Amino acid sequence: MYEDRMGFRQHLLIDDPLVRKGSELWLQRVLGYYGRTGGVDIEIINGQLALNGKTAPHIYSEAFTPPATHYQPGSRPMLEKIAADLAGSLPDPKAKALAICRWVRDNRDRGPRHKPRFDGGTEEELIKRGAIMCNEVSRLFCVLAQIAGLPARVFAAHISGHMMVEVHVGEGWWWMDPMKGMYCYKDDGSAASAWDLKLDPGLFDRQDEHVWLDCRPVGPFETKGFEELNKAFAQAKCKHCYFFEKEANAIGNYFVWEHLKYTYPWVTEPADPEGLEQARREEYLNRKVLGWPDWYFCHYLFDGSLEFLATAKRPAIRRGIPNG
Repeated sequence: MYEDRMGFRQHLLIDDPLVRKGSELWLQRVLGYYGRTGGVDIEIINGQLALNGKTAPHIYSEAFTPPATHYQPGSRPMLEKIAADLAGSLPDPKAKALAICRWVRDNRDRGPRHKPRFDGGTEEELIKRGAIMCNEVSRLFCVLAQIAGLPARVFAAHISGHMMVEVHVGEGWWWMDPMKGMYCYKDDGSAASAWDLKLDPGLFDRQDEHVWLDCRPVGPFETKGFEELNKAFAQAKCKHCYFFEKEANAIGNYFVWEHLKYTYPWVTEPADPEGLEQARREEYLNRKVLGWPDWYFCHYLFDGSLEFLATAKRPAIRRGIPNG
């Protein structure tokens, strides 16, 4: 189902012409950097399907992402050991997912202090160099979760330009942003999926404080002492950009047991610098027309408010939040 409108043709499922244009510009930008032979970070696009009201029933069925994982023990020993150390002794799927998310979030602390100027590579190489690009840490999360027995897949906000994940924790799919260590709960304490958040971005305002204390975003305010401002900025981007009604979202599969069908080159420079720059320029203009907030374009315009603080805090125990 939808096989002819997946991957590089996913924009065909988007009705709004400006949103559809945003999806096409995203693809132009990605190809401008990686090129058609850019390896896994291009090849992974083939498994993506636009997420909207038409496709959500299929995406959230077992027909799109199988409920079982098929990792072959011994095929990725380094990743297997990490997954076992993180989640092997944890009986609860939520606790396992949180442990993996936090570890991947902190991947920036690994590798050399001065990061090499290249992208791509296998997940083992991402760990060794402390990779922090959203698309890279998202596939790292997926393979670790799958090795730990948790179905996982990538989730994208194409117009904003960010990749995240969903992980299945028994009760349903759970949205996470492993680059920032972010996740979200529904009002009944169960895991919130990307589709739940798309339908109700206000869920971000209704989280217990502990959820936001767990967040460690890579934010635009880099000077020490601005950590809380970065948390607020990250929450605002989730609510007002990644899950904005005019965003072009997509979900795709990337399976650790299929790694032999992917290639993992290092990318050291843009494949098409001129095309990349043109796409970036047109993307900003399109976002402006679509209604992206002013602070998206200049972070100094952000007022710094962490919106959940304005709501009544509920005891964390009600949500059954594993502290892990």
